[in-house]
Amino acid sequence: MWLSLTVVATVLPANGKGRTGQALGNPILQKESKVKVVDGILAASVLVGIEINAAVGWWWTDPLAGLVIVLYGLGEGYRALQGEP
Repeated sequence: MWLSLTVVATVLPANGKGRTGQALGNPILQKESKVKVVDGILAASVLVGIEINAAVGWWWTDPLAGLVIVLYGLGEGYRALQGEP
């Protein structure tokens, strides 16, 4: 339940932050909205992995969701080291 609420609590405000940031010309708020969307997607991937594991018994779906998160983090770290936005 908490993970479901996390998905909702990160994705819904992201749209408002993005629109507000654009209206104010605030690039930081616009970037924050993108970060919130990514947070929601990552939480959703964990939620899907856990739900599939519980429903079908595929034990590997939860670790696979964790692998997705690790790979995403490595990609973001690489881009940060390269100086990309």
